[in-house]
Amino acid sequence: MENIDIIPAGFTREYRVLAEVCASMSSGFVLLNQQEHMVYSNPSAQRLLGLYQGNQATAEDFDIRQHLLSLVADPRQARSELELAWSHSEREYATDLALADVAVRWLRVRVFPVHSERGYMLGRGVIFDDITLERSALETRRETLALAAHELKTPLAIIKGCATTLLGGSARWDPAMQREMLQMIDAQSDRLYDVLNTLLDMWRLDTGAQPLRLTQVHIPELLQQLVKRWHLQAGSHRFVLDVYPSLPMVTCDVVRVEQALNHLLENAVTYSSSGSVVTIRAEANDVEVRIGVSDEGVGIAAEQLDRIFDRFYRGKQQEEHSDGSGLGLAAARATVEAHGGRIWADSLGVGQGATFYFTLPFMPRALTTAAPPAALVAGTAEVPALPKQSGRPALFRRDRRVRVLLAESDSRLTRYLRANLEEQQYRVQTVSHGVQFLRQLDLEEPDVILLSTRLADMSGVELLQRLREFSRTPVIMLADECDEDERVQIFDLGSDDLVVKPFGMKELLARVRALLRRQPSNTEPTNNQTNFSTGELTIDYAQHLVTVKGRTVQLSKIEYKLLSVLAQNVGMVVTHELLLEKVWGPEYNRDVDFIWVYISRLRRKLEEDSRRPKYIVTVPDVGYKLVKL
Repeated sequence: MENIDIIPAGFTREYRVLAEVCASMSSGFVLLNQQEHMVYSNPSAQRLLGLYQGNQATAEDFDIRQHLLSLVADPRQARSELELAWSHSEREYATDLALADVAVRWLRVRVFPVHSERGYMLGRGVIFDDITLERSALETRRETLALAAHELKTPLAIIKGCATTLLGGSARWDPAMQREMLQMIDAQSDRLYDVLNTLLDMWRLDTGAQPLRLTQVHIPELLQQLVKRWHLQAGSHRFVLDVYPSLPMVTCDVVRVEQALNHLLENAVTYSSSGSVVTIRAEANDVEVRIGVSDEGVGIAAEQLDRIFDRFYRGKQQEEHSDGSGLGLAAARATVEAHGGRIWADSLGVGQGATFYFTLPFMPRALTTAAPPAALVAGTAEVPALPKQSGRPALFRRDRRVRVLLAESDSRLTRYLRANLEEQQYRVQTVSHGVQFLRQLDLEEPDVILLSTRLADMSGVELLQRLREFSRTPVIMLADECDEDERVQIFDLGSDDLVVKPFGMKELLARVRALLRRQPSNTEPTNNQTNFSTGELTIDYAQHLVTVKGRTVQLSKIEYKLLSVLAQNVGMVVTHELLLEKVWGPEYNRDVDFIWVYISRLRRKLEEDSRRPKYIVTVPDVGYKLVKL
């Protein structure tokens, strides 16, 4: 008994604070006593380990090591790694485990000892982190480097072979053969130079080390010059330019944008037959210009649309028609994204042509990376209003359609659903993998999600569980045959509706319409209130841009929503319950921990001293208020 520590008077209060902190962690956290029994696990640990029922997480006989071994792809290797981690009782040890048939593909496990104040061993702490995206990025970098090395070896081998041949006995070769070898050396040197330059440009643009030399550009004039040049360069094709002549000036790096357009036009010419038409369209809305390049060529298979902009990637159809490096589209994407725009491809399928779209904002957000002349800054202070356009192919009107994100691994079903949804004027984005699904959500929030219970790399049910941690976007689950208990679980995890395959298209469309009707109207300010400011804090609602003292503040989607709700009620106290309902949804109206965590993040980003906030102040036991300064 003399070895038992005395419990301090404030233990209950301190324990509650620690429990709230642990509950808000994105990392999984588990405490084990000396008998290896689980005495505490936070919600993230239960999610990462698949302990949704709660009974396993509290059972005294629950063996966490055996549970991990049941999840891993290679139990033999994992067993030795876990035994090594558990054998280091007095120091921290970490290992990465590859999992199988669960949402999390890679899990980092860190084990460390827990001691009392007197130094007695109380047990172990285990921290779990989802490193799936980290490993995926690492594998992508390795694949890119391997492809780059292969692409560079080819011209080097030709140059080396020709040079060695000439040096070995040039007197044996007639002048025509020598000239042919020298021409090969010259051509492959140019190719090597282009590949290296393109790679360096992309890496610099990705890291922000490549400055943009911004000038004001009249897009119709730039496109007219390009079309004239391509008429001479590729006379076997017919080029059609469809551009509204009164487009506003765009502030961009004209050399980079022209290079991106050349890559898209070269792609269109390369993969379409002689005599076919290449169409270039341009149109604008209030904040950006959109350009589309369409061809009548080999088309792109639906499963390749997500990868077509990857470096060195060439689909089967592309490999048959070109021996290029596969860097043109990747370079175009790097340029567009460096300007703050978006780029994507669309195709009805193989043999039905393709269209490449990209957008450019009138003024790039990251002007700090550029060095514009003083006249440019003055000349772009005001962007002229756009006249109404009618009777033309309105590219931008597609952005105002209902956005549907379709996640389905069956490519035939994907094409069928996409065709029917687009027939109803929905704008559809398709993915087949869970990682693609999460990346697409980060790029753009859809109006409704159609989520299959079985994707190529993870279970749709697991993905739904992860989605509901940060989004309340309406979800219709496309389920394989399942019993009542499984359907109940899907609804309990956050699905708004469910259809069982096979289903009728009319019924699915009716369910989508019904779900959209039940959605509340957008709570963001209308167009006649495009900016908000208090003190030196400014919100540009049109561009989702937040600045403090002229400095851009990077906010997550949740942080931006939270700040927007406070701004709409500036000077007034917003209760915890109202904030939870507006930002996370009605089902979170008791989870005050969410607000505490995100308010802390906002203060660190917006306030000079987060401990003495002047913008976001706390009203004890009630809520928060954004002060009007």
